[in-house]
Amino acid sequence: MNKRIIYAILILIFTGIFALGAFQIYRQLKEYEEGDSAYTDVEQYVTVGEDGQKDENPSDENTNINWPAVDFAALKEINPDIVAWVYIEGTEINYPVVQGTDNQYYLKHLFNRKWNSSGCIFLDSRNVPDFSDRHSIIYGHHMKNGTMFSGLTQYKKQEFYQAHPTILLITPEQNIRVEIFAGYVANVKDDAWEIALEPDTKFEAWLEAARSRSCFESDMIPAVTDRIVTLSTCSYEFDNARFVLLGIVR
Repeated sequence: MNKRIIYAILILIFTGIFALGAFQIYRQLKEYEEGDSAYTDVEQYVTVGEDGQKDENPSDENTNINWPAVDFAALKEINPDIVAWVYIEGTEINYPVVQGTDNQYYLKHLFNRKWNSSGCIFLDSRNVPDFSDRHSIIYGHHMKNGTMFSGLTQYKKQEFYQAHPTILLITPEQNIRVEIFAGYVANVKDDAWEIALEPDTKFEAWLEAARSRSCFESDMIPAVTDRIVTLSTCSYEFDNARFVLLGIVR
């Protein structure tokens, strides 16, 4: 085989590799665009800011909160699986929360149920949808374009936690203020995603372990009588790393 044929084969190989890489990048960017567009579309059903909800019976803690006003009736027409809306002021986290019959479907489906690697923010299928469980878990992808739950990993910094200490959950029945008390990097083999957490002694030890592992310090100290909400996303310190952010339901 002469050199010209060898060069031609190499050119074909490298051209193919380049074309495949370019196609994969194009497909990923296209998915990002479709995902962004889908969630921009549903934002018309949510009003955030001064035009949002006001607490009918505001407590001292809730006085300065402008709750997003969510048109759940309209959103249910798009997807009846919606159970809540999650919002963290001053961040990109402003999304519908759904709940499927398993924890797989919404990893790869948008709120409008179209297939997309961005997925959807979803409540663990083991939880009751009103967040009355001792421990409720909400999942979301850590997307490279900064969408979904990518912003959670900023809580690895003390100053970010201090600036954004509260998660707002709006459901069709109630507004739920979640005061963050811990956030840490976990392995998928850890017990960060356990739901039952019985008896109280086990729950108390679990809460203390979360506080001891936290990337930031908080004055919030949870009690065994509290309900906890965890937001969970991928992290990249090691294989199968996850970042979990824990808060107390108020």
